[in-house]
Amino acid sequence: MSVLESRHGGARLAALTLVAAGVLAGSPSSAAAQEETERETAELIGQVVSASTGLPLEGARVILLGSGYGAITDAEGNFRVPRTWAGRDSVEVRYIGYEAGYTIIELEPDQTTRVTLTLSSTVIRIADLTVEVRQTRRARHVEGFLERMEKGFGTFFTPRDIINRNPRLPSDLLRGLPNVAVGRIEYGRAEVFLGEGARLGCPPALYLDGMYQAGMQFDDLEKEVLGAVEVYRRDVETPMEFMRTGSTCGAIVVWTPDGAGFLDWAGELPPFE
Repeated sequence: MSVLESRHGGARLAALTLVAAGVLAGSPSSAAAQEETERETAELIGQVVSASTGLPLEGARVILLGSGYGAITDAEGNFRVPRTWAGRDSVEVRYIGYEAGYTIIELEPDQTTRVTLTLSSTVIRIADLTVEVRQTRRARHVEGFLERMEKGFGTFFTPRDIINRNPRLPSDLLRGLPNVAVGRIEYGRAEVFLGEGARLGCPPALYLDGMYQAGMQFDDLEKEVLGAVEVYRRDVETPMEFMRTGSTCGAIVVWTPDGAGFLDWAGELPPFE
């Protein structure tokens, strides 16, 4: 028999209400975490192309305005947002020399949604035309990663390091590092805190292919997207491009692999046949 069906249900219901109120008041973060965990998620992949030429656009920024998650397109114009909230969202696409594009999409729970996004170019009058040879996105990532590693700030995981450690979850990659706190695994993920953030319970900023992922935790990523990882445990060692205004909780920077060839970018592994 339920509380409402009991003859003395009023008193029992009042007591239960008071207890429930006390529990909720004492642990707002637990309730918020449970609500976030219960939200249905989805994956978004796609390609950004020029409306006039049909050619892919490398380096375009794709942002889901509802969740704040996003990605940057590769040399083939492809992008991937491995985890975002299911339901309706608005996609913003920006690329230098093109008008910003906006598209409403429906993301099915536990499904991968594939889209093709087109951008229209903006006419700009220029006096001289300069032809510039651009590096591929992969080459830029490798160059920047190696330059920062040579400076000696932060902790770096190369493709070989990640393969050797073979983490079950991304957070397993960081277990045992000094000044890093990795919590218990709950609901398939563990919280990670770095440096002073480990003491203050302050989560680090997460970057995926150079783009800040608002509200995303390290374990929200799948381990398959870990091509190389940079970890900055203090704001004083964090490069300017990975610093958030007012944030002192460090940063985790993840570079995704561009195919199997990414594994030999530092000469650490032989190329695949």
